[in-house]
Amino acid sequence: MRKNNKKNCSIIENIVSMLPILFILTMFILHLVMPNKTFSKEEQRYLAQWPDFYIEKVIDGSYETKVEAYFSDQFPFRNFWVHIQEDFNEIFHKVN
Repeated sequence: MRKNNKKNCSIIENIVSMLPILFILTMFILHLVMPNKTFSKEEQRYLAQWPDFYIEKVIDGSYETKVEAYFSDQFPFRNFWVHIQEDFNEIFHKVN
């Protein structure tokens, strides 16, 4: 009986340790599959698109900044994550 419990615990530990990797992989695949959005109705602004590559922009650092803005704006289910952050901030400020 002990061996069976130990084996079950080991299986559960392996599954739990794989969850972050599975989450990251899922988000990556969703990012590749989902179409880019151009406008956010909730924020009332245009979202960043993939920047054109120019060596001059890489050298002056503006290309990396634009790529970072693109990934931030095109993150899968971005509005869901923004609402979670807003709710957390609201709860946190009520506690303090």
